[in-house]
Amino acid sequence: MRQLLLFLTCLLLSLNSLAVRVFIDHQTFYNSETGPYLEVVFSFEGKSMKTIKNAEGQYIAQAKCNVILSQGNKVFQFAKFKANSTPSILPTASDFMSVERFPLADGIYQLEIEISDANDSLKEPLTYSQPIAISHLPEGCFFSDIAFLSAFTNTIQENAFSKAGYDLIPYVSNYYSTKLNGLIFYAELYNSRKLLGKKISFAYSFCITDALQNEVPNSKRIIRAEAEEVIPIIQTIDISNLISGDYKVKLEMLDREGKVVCTQFRDFTRNKILENTYTPPTSLDIANTFVARYTNSDSLYAHIQSCLPIAESVERNTIDNILRNVDLRTRQSFMYTFWYRRNSINPEKAWNDYYQEVRAVQKEFGTKIKAGWQTDRGRVYLQYGKPSTRVIRNNNPDYWPFEIWHYYATNTGLRDRRFLFYNTSLNYDMELLHSDIPNEVRNYDWKNLVRSRKMNDPASTGRIGNNQARDPYSGDELEDLWYNPH
Repeated sequence: MRQLLLFLTCLLLSLNSLAVRVFIDHQTFYNSETGPYLEVVFSFEGKSMKTIKNAEGQYIAQAKCNVILSQGNKVFQFAKFKANSTPSILPTASDFMSVERFPLADGIYQLEIEISDANDSLKEPLTYSQPIAISHLPEGCFFSDIAFLSAFTNTIQENAFSKAGYDLIPYVSNYYSTKLNGLIFYAELYNSRKLLGKKISFAYSFCITDALQNEVPNSKRIIRAEAEEVIPIIQTIDISNLISGDYKVKLEMLDREGKVVCTQFRDFTRNKILENTYTPPTSLDIANTFVARYTNSDSLYAHIQSCLPIAESVERNTIDNILRNVDLRTRQSFMYTFWYRRNSINPEKAWNDYYQEVRAVQKEFGTKIKAGWQTDRGRVYLQYGKPSTRVIRNNNPDYWPFEIWHYYATNTGLRDRRFLFYNTSLNYDMELLHSDIPNEVRNYDWKNLVRSRKMNDPASTGRIGNNQARDPYSGDELEDLWYNPH
């Protein structure tokens, strides 16, 4: 059993119409009476959808969803439904969720999903197609897939999100930002009573491993349990001190001798911004620091702006707004504090090292109208470091000029990540079109858009189709370079 987080990124369909944004997650569970079933969760971004007034005069958003599970030309499951936001007096809808469950026998299926805004016919439907493997062990012990949760409570009244006596609120993402200090997960263990006997004691364990499956220190816990037909597992893992990187939740059943009976994993990505405690410098302190050399306020502000690619959200807001109309001393104080946070022992060296990269980016990517750090390639270079490989294709008449950057490891701790840039204006600057890094641009129509050089307006193409799915036999150079950069 495997789980996959799908992010269907919105495309620019017209100047005034954005497509629906929706996150989709799915897991496989097992019912002793009906067998395995696939659970599909939809999380809709309310502000991406048009609202209308209901009979009570309140605003609602509505998504039309079609789900098909098939093998070849044979359809095994089909669902057509509407998902509605919570009615509100406000014209913008809040985010909302829906869940559907499909009983399926063991096998390989094609999952096809189409989602559209029921209240806006101008938005082109989003479609997705993905193979799904369903399997279970009738005799041996096995785990369900692992589902991430944002919260759970005891069930008072049964609803679509009720399971094992709890209301489980899904966390429809594999990405955990700095502000999230706990990872909550749910899974089920099956057939322990068949293996061990009723009420026989055993244990299961869970921990976090890195991408190479090395256990993260102090993350492992062992839980005692009694054998039952189905054992629901809800646990929370403290990730407050987990640094940025790619990880797995590892779940294991142990027999009475401590041997592993069965195992389940789920991947996730952590983005942890380290926060240093510091005291802002006084005017006297600034006079004895490297920032005192900057006596031209406008020139200093230009240097501060070049720090935007690595600035945190609060710092970016300060740079873009507060620092626009302040005196030299305030800008000096900010500059010193910015680099003190990153290297309290030698903030000057931290700035000088970064400024060397800014100069390199200016030389490589700067244009007549943009500083190097303002370009997409310059920003990515400064934020994530120099790419491990850089593929450049400028002269293929069937493609817009493009570049693919591959990182074995970014300087933010992520591994095996990619960026695709392309250029439809045929000037030197390139636009970031697609990346597999969380919170970066994701455009699953990237293959068609790069191939659309002969079209008059490639940015307005609205095709999604099955472009997320890779065809390893296509012989297409673009696709090969993305999946096998060299």
